[in-house]
Amino acid sequence: MSEACTELGAHVQMCAPVAAEEAIVDEMIIAAVAESGSLDLLVVDGAGLFTHGIADSGDARAALRTCLDATWNVTRAVVNLAFLGAEPSSSDRPGSGSATRRIVYLAPASDAGEHAGAARAGLENLARTLSIEWARHGITLVTIAPGEAAAAGEVAALCAYLASSAGAYFSGCLLDLRGP
Repeated sequence: MSEACTELGAHVQMCAPVAAEEAIVDEMIIAAVAESGSLDLLVVDGAGLFTHGIADSGDARAALRTCLDATWNVTRAVVNLAFLGAEPSSSDRPGSGSATRRIVYLAPASDAGEHAGAARAGLENLARTLSIEWARHGITLVTIAPGEAAAAGEVAALCAYLASSAGAYFSGCLLDLRGP
């Protein structure tokens, strides 16, 4: 998906699935901000975290915990270390044309294994709850649930759209690409 985002003109900085320890996540985010100067969009590959958790432990419950814990820790670190450090002006608020301070969660597909649905629901709930909590800071959150037929390029295009000023109108919702 990184290549598809780059083709759409996005500056992408990737990091591998991360441990759930807050100190490690904080160090990674501090390094990312130092390297790029700022962060405008965080895309958390919850599907990758979930799959990585199953591969590491073979336990779907452990994978669920890994997915949700790591997602929360990365989200918390980015908001605290990159987004809130530079409060947006009133012209940067959602709906004003700004393409900053967005968080997108990519949920695992339904067929990703036992508890994949719980991981999707957890990511959706996290986005809904935090979108209300952080709206006053101009931070929007969305969960994407890709279906089996959704290509990486389509998901990347949707992420690029959510990073645009038009995407600022979406917050606290699930964009369901799983089909009927």
